[in-house]
Amino acid sequence: MTDTLMDIDDLKVAWQRLDSKLDRQNALAFEHFKDGRVRTMRARLRPLLFGQLAQCVIGAGLVVFAVRTWLTHWDHVPLRTAGLVMHAYGVLVVIAGARTVHLLRQIDYAAPVVGLQRQLGELRAWYVRTGTAIGLAWWFVWMPFMMMLVALAGVDMWTRAPGVFSLGTAIGLAGLLVMWGLQRWARRPGWAWLRASNESAMTGASLRRAAAVLEEIRRFEVDADDEPAGPVR
Repeated sequence: MTDTLMDIDDLKVAWQRLDSKLDRQNALAFEHFKDGRVRTMRARLRPLLFGQLAQCVIGAGLVVFAVRTWLTHWDHVPLRTAGLVMHAYGVLVVIAGARTVHLLRQIDYAAPVVGLQRQLGELRAWYVRTGTAIGLAWWFVWMPFMMMLVALAGVDMWTRAPGVFSLGTAIGLAGLLVMWGLQRWARRPGWAWLRASNESAMTGASLRRAAAVLEEIRRFEVDADDEPAGPVR
């Protein structure tokens, strides 16, 4: 009887050691998988980083161009207004790009999956919000931008082609109305494809691909946690 009890105790110890070894192997396998996929995630976010750096340069160029315009045409109210509008727009473009770059550089790739998802979610929310604002504003700010461009050739667009502004404003309002309608329509049942298309367009390829990598890591982690344990002791 004593020998039988000892055999059972030895078997329990062996199972505990085996479970401990399997846990370590699972942890090592997960870390190896995560490290590889995190490198992929970093690579997939790199185009977004370069794009936002380029956006900052473009925004700074707009600011310089706008300042030059309103300084040299201060007495011409339409051109001065156009310059000030584009100045504000350029600042918005720079701020949007600069904070996106900051959020990208602040990502802690060594963080747990939940932490990475939270950081990527914050980045995505900022990117979508500012991208939407910049995109919607362009329905109208292209007109002051054109005013500044043709002013370089000495042409006063406000005087020479006033119909452009009334037509441009009508097109801008129509464009905003269409986009608002699409957003409303996408919320209806049966229009999931339109909602997915809108979200895809607003999010951008880099963020979608990075989110897909994170989802792979999360599934691997869940599957590893759900692996059956050893016999009940």
